[in-house]
Amino acid sequence: MKIIFIRHGEAEIYAEDDFERKLTIQGKRKLEAIFEEFAEDLEDKESYKIYSSPLRRAKETAEILSRYLEKDYEVKNYLAGGRIEDILKELDRNNNYIFVSHEPFLSNWIYQLTGELKIVSRGSIHPVEVK
Repeated sequence: MKIIFIRHGEAEIYAEDDFERKLTIQGKRKLEAIFEEFAEDLEDKESYKIYSSPLRRAKETAEILSRYLEKDYEVKNYLAGGRIEDILKELDRNNNYIFVSHEPFLSNWIYQLTGELKIVSRGSIHPVEVK
């Protein structure tokens, strides 16, 4: 099973409710360029399910990605801070997944799965093979 971890794009610095911070125009443009190339290069697109954190900036990122992959996405509350051990129990190992989420969760999950310390910048893509 593969999981591709994606951090949301550049978001507003401030909003009254952190859950409602939305992507900036520049953040959306950068994601468009990143995801266009990503979609062209991704093999076996059909095997992937796109899951997003419930926070607005992640959902907006997943919306852009879903257009390029021509797939719908699902909102999963556990992508706003669940434990990777618990998340893996919820997954069907016959599928591959794309998780759109946040820091520090993404870098922690990647470390727990691979032992590698990664810098996870906004809009970055990190594929991991899960045994």
